[in-house]
Amino acid sequence: MMRRVLFFILIIVLSGCGYSTRSLLRRDLEGIHVPIFDNDTFRRGLEFGLTKAVKDEILFRTRLKIVDKEDADAILYGKIADVQENVLSENIADDIVEGSVTVLLDIKLVDARTGRNVIEKKGLQWKTEYIGRRGEAVSTAENEAFVDIAERIVNLMEEDW
Repeated sequence: MMRRVLFFILIIVLSGCGYSTRSLLRRDLEGIHVPIFDNDTFRRGLEFGLTKAVKDEILFRTRLKIVDKEDADAILYGKIADVQENVLSENIADDIVEGSVTVLLDIKLVDARTGRNVIEKKGLQWKTEYIGRRGEAVSTAENEAFVDIAERIVNLMEEDW
């Protein structure tokens, strides 16, 4: 009897929490265009890795399709504003034992049908660390940061739309 009571309490609690497995994006959105992000740093090529990570995350976590600009319901613009590398610790031979990479990013999501800015965030910041002894390098930290950034961008798209 006690199990049944606990089961029903659990059902009531879960049904009232507002959790849903559906996407939080508007239903009338079908396609999004994601142009190659701008890169204001001297580190070339980062924009390609970040754009790919964002597109992959959109395809994985939403029902949206990546489309050409003229077919898009929304357009996601991004700009890598800065990438900072820091040494956290080094050994006697001045080899980096542990370091970090911080990526600063500006994003803007535009409703292509109305021209309205849905999201406009400047100075978003992500920091990841790497350990040289594990064979990790700056590029490892950058790729990890790109995945984290892509997840956060999709979260913002769902929250702010």
